[in-house]
Amino acid sequence: MGRNNFLGKKYLYEVLPMLKWVAEQVPGGFFVYSAKEPYELFYANSEVLNIYACDNLDEFKELTGYTFQGMVHPDDFAAIQESIEEQIADPENDHLDHVEYRITRKDGEIRWIDDYGHFATFPEHGDAFYVFISDITERRQIQEEKLRMEMELEKERQANEIKAAFLFNISHDILTPLNAIMGFTDLARRHLNEPELLKNYLAKVDESSRQMLNLVNDLLDMSKITYGKTQLRNEVCDLEEQVLVVVHAFKQRAAEKNISFESVINLPREMVYTDDVNFRKILSSLVDNAIKFTPPGGHVKLTAKKKKVSDAGYLRCEFIVSDDGAGMAPEFMRRMYETFEREETSTKTGHISAGLGLAITKKLLDAMGGSIEAVSEKGKGTTFTVGLPFKIYREENEETKDAPIEKINAEDNYGHRILLVDDIELNRMLAETILEESGFSVETVADGVEAVEVFVKHPPGYYDLVLMDIQMPIMNGYEATRAIRALDRPDAKVLPIIALSANSRDEDKRMSMESGMNYHIAKPFDVVQLIAAVNKYIAARKDI
Repeated sequence: MGRNNFLGKKYLYEVLPMLKWVAEQVPGGFFVYSAKEPYELFYANSEVLNIYACDNLDEFKELTGYTFQGMVHPDDFAAIQESIEEQIADPENDHLDHVEYRITRKDGEIRWIDDYGHFATFPEHGDAFYVFISDITERRQIQEEKLRMEMELEKERQANEIKAAFLFNISHDILTPLNAIMGFTDLARRHLNEPELLKNYLAKVDESSRQMLNLVNDLLDMSKITYGKTQLRNEVCDLEEQVLVVVHAFKQRAAEKNISFESVINLPREMVYTDDVNFRKILSSLVDNAIKFTPPGGHVKLTAKKKKVSDAGYLRCEFIVSDDGAGMAPEFMRRMYETFEREETSTKTGHISAGLGLAITKKLLDAMGGSIEAVSEKGKGTTFTVGLPFKIYREENEETKDAPIEKINAEDNYGHRILLVDDIELNRMLAETILEESGFSVETVADGVEAVEVFVKHPPGYYDLVLMDIQMPIMNGYEATRAIRALDRPDAKVLPIIALSANSRDEDKRMSMESGMNYHIAKPFDVVQLIAAVNKYIAARKDI
């Protein structure tokens, strides 16, 4: 059916009554409009008015301007206009053209329309389109819901595949250091009288323990970030000092691997606000990877420098970690910030990893308003560039600065008495031994109730500090701390109480502070950190 055969040679007015009658009988809407802009309508049947929620033709004309363009949602018309032009360009095409688009009814509701139209020439009226439409909103909703469910199922399938692969790999990565810990511990027992062998075996146990701890910490960090449990702190700190902490933490490890580890620090001396813990975690993750994937004899460099200072009191700094190690392939770089992604398994690389380090780094940087870029070439090395904004700390009155805390030398620890509270005997034994070897006098109890009782039993000033576990069977550490703080005696309010707990979430640390504790150390603890914290708070303790 070509364009010249529509209605034959008869004039439109001769067939118009019949056309209108037929149009009112067909199911759905039917209308005719001019093929020339603004696409004015010649006719619309009553069902078209119903679809647009109009009670009469005047309402429909007011709503649409009685043009096809006025009938279509403005965001969809450009695509419809392309279809109109294609039909005009191919007048001999007898097939009905099909499009779907949105409309806005008189009552403001947006609905979806199914449109089958054809281009033809009408006597006297020239080129025009006749169109059949129906409301397919419900059908589209069902289709969209079906598609959404299919996509969700596909996501779940992919997630399950990722989880299965992750569990397979992580089980290997956890069992590997665990096997080393158990094996070298057993060897150490057999060679207690051979100091060199014993020292070597214990070093292997320590190395494997740290590998396992890193795996667990990465899993916990990712879990906190995924479920929105990470809360950024806003502490005043010295940026250069924070960078140096990271540098010193990796110097020995780089030296043991015969890797040159250079640091170039050119940071302003201003104190800034930032989350110091997560800042160090970001740098540590990048330096750790650089050392891990650089062979002996290679080079790792950490550069920290100021980029610019804004008038609003903000400072932007850049931190560059570069190495001449293994490098990364382009296909891995496209997915390297995704969770559980590793270029190769630990079986191939020999490096224990959950594939979470870069994912955690990226998410922390996003939360802190930072950026990260990577340049890498397989076999030639990698360079990560991190940009971070910091608010500059301005002290209102320089004279109000806190006096520096006097550090206590290890030999001065004798005479300082610590109350250690922990329900696990092995934990008590470990902490007690470490503290006593550092010169402290230690008394231990196994529950919060006992802690309160022995504190009350002794005179004010008897204890210099309390190390408090959190999860204990009868009275937990929070309750015990509140009970001590509530006592009517001079040392109850000023006695330093430090949480020493496996509860390591930000929320746990906040709860420790809210209960009246001074500080929170997470298990497994670092010995240097523990002794430094104990020294710091004993030194800061006010005289009773």
